[in-house]
Amino acid sequence: MSVDQYRTTFRACAINASRHKPESIKVSLQHLADATGDDERIDNYGSGELIESFEREVAAMLGKEAAIFMPSGTMAQPMALRIWADLAKTDYVALHATNHVALHEHNSYQILWQLKGCELGEAHRVPMLADLKAAARDPLAAILLELPMREIGGQLPEWDELVSQSTWAREQGIKLHMDGARLWQCPAAYGKSLEEIASLFDSVYVSFYKDLGGIAGAMLLGSADFIARAKVWQRRVGGTLYALYPYVIAAREGLAKHLPGLPERRQQARWLAEQLNQLPGISTWPAVPHTNMFRLHIRCQPDAFLEQGERWMHQHQVALIPPPYRTDADALHCEITIGDAFDVLSEQQWANWIKQFGKAMANTLNA
Repeated sequence: MSVDQYRTTFRACAINASRHKPESIKVSLQHLADATGDDERIDNYGSGELIESFEREVAAMLGKEAAIFMPSGTMAQPMALRIWADLAKTDYVALHATNHVALHEHNSYQILWQLKGCELGEAHRVPMLADLKAAARDPLAAILLELPMREIGGQLPEWDELVSQSTWAREQGIKLHMDGARLWQCPAAYGKSLEEIASLFDSVYVSFYKDLGGIAGAMLLGSADFIARAKVWQRRVGGTLYALYPYVIAAREGLAKHLPGLPERRQQARWLAEQLNQLPGISTWPAVPHTNMFRLHIRCQPDAFLEQGERWMHQHQVALIPPPYRTDADALHCEITIGDAFDVLSEQQWANWIKQFGKAMANTLNA
């Protein structure tokens, strides 16, 4: 049984415990059309009321002076680090071992943006103030911190620890940049507003499709001077597309639709993790999710698990365990992010399916 075949069956299931309810392209485009005002006009090379009003809305939400909409975070994040490096006249930046810029972007921040990275902390845990101080042995322009940290199951540093890191960085004259691809998950975990969290950082990147269901698109936020510099860089790297209005409208609607529900998604994730941790051979990382995402470690016979799991999904049209992002000789590693698809069933119905799944897969799991 291949992972690809398992993935195909997983995506075809009518009921899914992870992410948002799927829509056809036609339905999605119709929703965007319905959400567009009769008097709204397309943006043009980053200008126009449609895109600029949305930038102002998100900037106000995060308490920043200005913002710029961009096609992707892969463009936005190294751009932010490059701006801080130019201002500090040093190319050194500090990044956690699991940062997206290095791990999933083929080190573009070094190759394309000519930056030099200092590793921050250890891969299995959130960075602490001592890690920031250790990374600063070279003159640093900026430190990139991810909130929450995807590669370690959506974990977050304690609030007081994060405040101490921000205070220390500013005392040292080092800029703090947030990889906030999933920042929207954080207010429920911290009991703080988006503005309070963003106030600890000099620049912030957010994504509009990961939790908010947009098509694509990102935003970079900071001071007016920082965003003015970002606009120049966006033009340089070809990010000022002729029009971005479908992405902007989708982002705007996703923010309105999904942001209010994220506190409930966090509670659902914690409930689901508790249920899955009761199955032999399955454990979540972290044991109690910090946000509405977590990772799964499944001690099993991988081929047998995938084959039997695929048959079970095909029979019941219920998807509980996402396709693995890593397969070991005796384990699978998966990731779950709770979206509105979870609302299709009640907790009791989910509990019944989890119990049935556990029984069906018992002979493939290693306690």
